[in-house]
Amino acid sequence: MKRFLSLVLMIAAFLSLNATDWIELKNEGQASENIKLVSSDVNTSMVHFSMNGFWKNDVETSRGTAWLISAENSGSNLKLGAPNLPVFATSLIIPNQANMQMKIVSSQYEEFQDVLIAPSKGNLVRTVDPSSIPYEFGKQYSVDLYYPGEVGNLREPYIVRDFRAQTVLIYPMQYNPISKTLRVYYDITVEITESGTSTINTLPSDYQIDQVESTFHNIYSRQLLNYNLTSRYDPVGEVGNMLIISHGDFMDEVQPLIDWKIKTGTPVEIVDVATIGGASDIKQYIANYFTDNGLTFVLLVGDAPQVPTSNAGGWDSDVDYSYVAGNDHYPDLFVGRFSAETEAQVVTQVTRVLDYEQNPITDTAWYSKAVGIASDQGPGDDNEYDYVHIRNIGDNKLIPFTYNYAYEFFDGSQGGNDADNNPTSTMVGDAINSGATIINYTGHGSQVSWSTSGFSNSNVNSLTNNGKLPFIFSVACVNGNFVAGTCFAEAWLRAENNGEPAGAIATLMSTINQSWNPPMRGQDEMNDILSEAYSDNIKRTFGGISMNGCMNMNDVYGTAGEEMTDTWTIFGDPSLEIRTAVPQDLTVTHPASVILGSTTMSITCDAEGAFATFSMNGEIIGSAIVEGGSATLTYEGLTNLGTADFVVTSFNYRPYISTIEIIPAEGPYIVYATNIINDIAGNNDGLMDYSENILLTVGLTNVGLEEAVGVTATLTTTSEYIELVSTEADYGNIAANDTVIVVDGFEFNVTDDIPDLIIANFQISAQDENGNEIWESSFMLTGHAPSLVFSGFAIDDSDGNSNGRIDPGETVEIAVDISNDGTSEAYNVMSELQSSSEYIEINGDPQSLGNIPGNEIEQVIFSVSAASDTPEGTSVTFEINMIADHGISGTDDFIAVIGLKSILIIDLANSNSTSSIESCLDMLQVERDVVIDWSADINNYQSVFVLLGIYPDNYVLENAEGDLLATYLENGGRIYMEGGDTWAYDNQTSVHELFNIEGIADGAGDLGTIVGESGSIMHSFEFEYNGINSYIDQIAPKSNSLLIFKNTEPEYGTGVSFENEVYKTIGTSFEFAGLVDQEGSTKDEVMAEILFFFGINYMWTDIDDNPITDLNVIAYPNPTNENVTIQLSLDKSYEVSLSIFDLTGRKITDLSNEEKIIGGSHNYYWNTTGVDSGIYFYKLNIGSTSVVRKIIVTK
Repeated sequence: MKRFLSLVLMIAAFLSLNATDWIELKNEGQASENIKLVSSDVNTSMVHFSMNGFWKNDVETSRGTAWLISAENSGSNLKLGAPNLPVFATSLIIPNQANMQMKIVSSQYEEFQDVLIAPSKGNLVRTVDPSSIPYEFGKQYSVDLYYPGEVGNLREPYIVRDFRAQTVLIYPMQYNPISKTLRVYYDITVEITESGTSTINTLPSDYQIDQVESTFHNIYSRQLLNYNLTSRYDPVGEVGNMLIISHGDFMDEVQPLIDWKIKTGTPVEIVDVATIGGASDIKQYIANYFTDNGLTFVLLVGDAPQVPTSNAGGWDSDVDYSYVAGNDHYPDLFVGRFSAETEAQVVTQVTRVLDYEQNPITDTAWYSKAVGIASDQGPGDDNEYDYVHIRNIGDNKLIPFTYNYAYEFFDGSQGGNDADNNPTSTMVGDAINSGATIINYTGHGSQVSWSTSGFSNSNVNSLTNNGKLPFIFSVACVNGNFVAGTCFAEAWLRAENNGEPAGAIATLMSTINQSWNPPMRGQDEMNDILSEAYSDNIKRTFGGISMNGCMNMNDVYGTAGEEMTDTWTIFGDPSLEIRTAVPQDLTVTHPASVILGSTTMSITCDAEGAFATFSMNGEIIGSAIVEGGSATLTYEGLTNLGTADFVVTSFNYRPYISTIEIIPAEGPYIVYATNIINDIAGNNDGLMDYSENILLTVGLTNVGLEEAVGVTATLTTTSEYIELVSTEADYGNIAANDTVIVVDGFEFNVTDDIPDLIIANFQISAQDENGNEIWESSFMLTGHAPSLVFSGFAIDDSDGNSNGRIDPGETVEIAVDISNDGTSEAYNVMSELQSSSEYIEINGDPQSLGNIPGNEIEQVIFSVSAASDTPEGTSVTFEINMIADHGISGTDDFIAVIGLKSILIIDLANSNSTSSIESCLDMLQVERDVVIDWSADINNYQSVFVLLGIYPDNYVLENAEGDLLATYLENGGRIYMEGGDTWAYDNQTSVHELFNIEGIADGAGDLGTIVGESGSIMHSFEFEYNGINSYIDQIAPKSNSLLIFKNTEPEYGTGVSFENEVYKTIGTSFEFAGLVDQEGSTKDEVMAEILFFFGINYMWTDIDDNPITDLNVIAYPNPTNENVTIQLSLDKSYEVSLSIFDLTGRKITDLSNEEKIIGGSHNYYWNTTGVDSGIYFYKLNIGSTSVVRKIIVTK
């Protein structure tokens, strides 16, 4: 069995148990390998790689002693059977829409001769012990080529929130298994440059950012190699906002958490999930919220029945809700869950967060303790056994950071802090009750337990660690499978002792069976990020650490990492600020009171990077980061008297919590209070719409202590879309704490071209009668306008052949949807459809749609005729023009295809089969298009030939590509797909399932003679095979599919056909070009059978003597299952020959042999008794003219 052809990376924290020999390069000692940025302007980046040596461990294989290689900061190959060689990775920011290419600028290498490299055991899941799996040598060991072949390449681009990025892979070790030569590149410089445009995970060409939310600033600094090269990405002084999606009955219980988050500077909004809908609705809601408001944290409150989880790859996935920018698996925000079935379960999860962040207990010993639990199985990532991996995390990451002791609970007797024999649940419980801030687990697991120690839900519920709650990173199977019942993760977050929270503060646990290497890599990275925080005093949230680790895992492991990212679920508050040391007290100075109307406040604090927030009544007034011991909070002028909250937080400090009084100054103080729009001359909806005359009522309030006398106010604006008419109003005297409103005191006009939802800023300047006091205030009004856009079309050919498209000679109705995407009504909308195509006629005049309210869609119908001589597959561009009153207009275009083209060949592997198939199609007179990517619209073709190649030039179908092909089939398509590895070796996509092919085995280089299966469409064929190599997947038909080709010795399937009432498929594991023609079996004949099976018209031309001339001749019935009559009408006497041929050109019978016949009508009869079903041709020679036509025999 196989996995995706992808190399994957791992960072080695320390040496593995068995890596005993250091092989030095350049004689510079055991220095760390590294990837460094030489230069970058985003459009072009230069990256330098160097390594000074590697570790090799001797292992026994069926071919003798082999090297198992590991290298620090490297990754390893998870391709089953391929040489297991290190790989390195990093990510770069790239341009918004560019296709990038990599070029090797320089390299130096050293070679090692007579070396056997151990093969990879593949990407094993944790239900399998790697040590129990033997080394199996794959097809790569039979090819005289260096593996993996490329010194470097690029993964597909991805989008992580603000940036488009791409992973750079470096393969410094290349191995030739035939010559047994290991080539090690110890110095490589690569250049990554633009090469045209891309359609993969792009951003708008004009997209740019001015500031980066601070949480992601820290992530980008670690994830993206060229992020810090320029200073234009300034982090903002905020911690990001939070959206809470809650079961309605739990919203009141969450309110204390909301209040606290706001006081610490996190804007929060809560919404009842019942107002959103199901999982797909939730995902769309989050995506829209992200677009409209920005979003850093999402907290789901409720168990799966209350707040459904999403789905990724068929697995339950809360993380899928975080994929809102780009079609990738890099989280753009952080999603956590308070999984609860009752109000009490919500309360305990809210309470534990408040206690942890607000009131950490004074007992200091537990803050410096860590717990590590692991099996003794492996090896996995970094060639480490589980317990070695966890010991390295404790000894080499946490202890040098802020911890002073790491509990070790390992299967077996591993020395160090690990006691003899296997650990027990009691031992683990005692350690947790004594206190530890972090638990790392790596081993087997179940939905309700850790296998190592047997610590289970019941043990969690017995914990007494009140106030000493750890956070947990768990590498184990299904610990987080919360949909199927109360899982291990839920137990940790719901546990209580004597009515107070116990268990854990947050956990990261998987909903599925985890694999070995990728999550170990992610866990390493999470602990690296955690321990990195101290030197810079960076705030770290549990969500940020967890998902940043997953991002790196994606870089390293590709699709193998993505599956882990999708399903590794955060249970708890993703914005939780973790603790890793004894919390210190902050020393903060600030004013006890501030004056009403003030706009700044200065404070001092002894913690660099601390975050100060000034808030009141659930609204954040201002926030600032402490720099150089001080901070200045800037905000709009204070307008409300009362007591405000003031909170300062910092990593590993207790929060400073205080209040500040907002008091009035002496004398009057006038501020803007309210406004009312009077648009009675317009649509009278109380909004500021385009083309309206507005009378504006404005209220002013005196928040001072004394009366303001003789107040006048002046209105101004900076908006180019506002034409002020009346700008001054008299407010008279305004008493202290009083508000005066001047009805319709100001007047202005709104222009026709104001953009929808644009904000118009207004300023109002008030002064008293003596002009001694001038008070400035501002407010905003939102503009509303229509926006006419084309939003789709549909073809109604019910008066034709009802196939849902335009065919030559057909008149159809095209229903065009026109949407008003604005928020104001468009009046008297007219639309016109045009096309410059010579084959298209638009019937009728421009159409009226009347008025279209904001955010609504209207449909208009156009009659369109296609000429009967329109070539099949012609693309026609239609232009839709829209106009409305007040100069509102819009234009767009769309493309429709007339009929369908016959064949699209998608050659994804530079396959030899392309030219071979084209040669056959030339003989059969069938048109086709050929592409080497996914640029063509496959829905414009009757059939698609997908060529995935043969090792080592094979292409691995991506999931998104498989989905595209599956949709095509489900809409009635026909697909021929060939690939040596795609059926059993590679990852299976959604389209593979539709072929009804079972991948039996990878194959062992024994493909020789291929024969057609008896009773199938290929029953009479036999070929010797001479393809690139004979390593191909062995396949078999599933139910309702048919074997059409097989290898003779040993016998196994190589081709399968399937058809149902919707679609047809043919899948082969051999290369079409590898079939060797012989008498009675040619590739032309095979192609003709494929086309016949797919229902594609063709003409057999190989037996023609002269160009075809149309004559008055017909064969009927056709198709036939018994006898066929061939009727010929002549205008005079001719010498006539009439013969029947099969697909090979072999003559079946003569019906007339140079017989002279007179003019008139003549009938010839062919009895098909004893003839197999299939395609036959009759060839009619009349004098010097020949005509060949097809007869189909069915039995």
